[in-house]
Amino acid sequence: MNIFSLEAFKQTSIPKELSTLINPDVLAERVDQLASIGRTEDGGVTRFVYTDEEAEAKALFRSWMEQAGLEVREDAVGNMYGRLEGENPSKSAVLTGSHLDSVPNGGVFDGVLGCISSLMAIEAIVKEQGKLDRTLELVVFVDEEGARFGSGLYGSRTAMGEVDKEEMFQLRDENGMSMAEAMKIQGYAPNKIKECTYPKEDVCAFLELHIEQGKQLERNQHNIGVVNGIAGPCWLDIIFTGDTDHAGNTPMTMRHDAAAGAAELIVSIEGIPREISSTAVATVGKLQLYPNGANVIAGKAEMTVDVRDIDESVRDDVLHKVKEEAERIAKKRGLQTEYHTQLQIAPVPVPKWIQTSIKKGADKHQLSYQSLPSGASHDAMILGKYVPSGLIFVPSRDGKSHTPEELTSLADCLRGVIVLKEVLMDIGNS
Repeated sequence: MNIFSLEAFKQTSIPKELSTLINPDVLAERVDQLASIGRTEDGGVTRFVYTDEEAEAKALFRSWMEQAGLEVREDAVGNMYGRLEGENPSKSAVLTGSHLDSVPNGGVFDGVLGCISSLMAIEAIVKEQGKLDRTLELVVFVDEEGARFGSGLYGSRTAMGEVDKEEMFQLRDENGMSMAEAMKIQGYAPNKIKECTYPKEDVCAFLELHIEQGKQLERNQHNIGVVNGIAGPCWLDIIFTGDTDHAGNTPMTMRHDAAAGAAELIVSIEGIPREISSTAVATVGKLQLYPNGANVIAGKAEMTVDVRDIDESVRDDVLHKVKEEAERIAKKRGLQTEYHTQLQIAPVPVPKWIQTSIKKGADKHQLSYQSLPSGASHDAMILGKYVPSGLIFVPSRDGKSHTPEELTSLADCLRGVIVLKEVLMDIGNS
């Protein structure tokens, strides 16, 4: 089992050309210091929004930004910004960053590496060039994971003006505390949420570095992932209704078993995306049977299908095929069907010019890369709806994420920082 430890992390073989560009000891120490805040017995991290653990992590990160000479501020909900003024302040700024909150017992790299990478890329730019033509602004968004209040991507949604005040008073954690109340305890001002909107016309681009949370880069032995789009999820509830009967006295030829229909559909769904696109995915992660008795034939089965692709028309084709298959199965088994759409978010393409900039940065340092979609949602997905946004991926060991086993080698972390620095310089001097 791969559990992060500073000693093992620093023992990673580091190519000399990487350590001359970015200090590996500083990067490792920063990851370790943040990993110690909210550390669990399993070696993971639990660091929820508006808790003392999050406040401690943000205070530590703020001190690093101030030491780097950035002008630091926090908005009314806790998004934290570190600004390096450019030579031409009238030009729109380049934003970069990620988040410091975690899922329960999560890994130490998710979000954290993106924040540290942005800071170290800016530090390298200051050392090499002083400042760029455009202003650089590092942003640490709050509550990307949504683990405490079920409010994922909350900080970035607030920054883009998508959240209203009522939501903060409605959302509650497992103890019944509202998000607004938790914010006030930490010294924030939920009633000033409108002041948190970042003027979109002031943003040239947003860049986020993130661990891949998948296996493609490691399997294909590539250093960098050039994300070409962020898949938009659609959650479709499918309900099969049949007949509830006795498991012992109902012959197999006389059953209208909703569970069997659901099982057949789940197996079919596994193959549908591959018929349509190499980037589409579909998952049934939630299934409920009624009345859910060991000796009762299920009269109703409810499932939620998560369908994603970076192309909305492709995603819709997958959904159409899923419904067609559900109707075919229902007709064959004498079942009724219902459909309800829970969630539907448009995919976000990454502009070609940002992808080109990432590839140029990798080429400059002879790093291998591949283009790939992001199936997971990130803060870049929210900003990408309004301003040009890009994602840089670095490999995840065994594809593990949201677990204490989450691990990215120190060498791969350094490669990510180096490419991010090149992209910031390229766009920041454009």
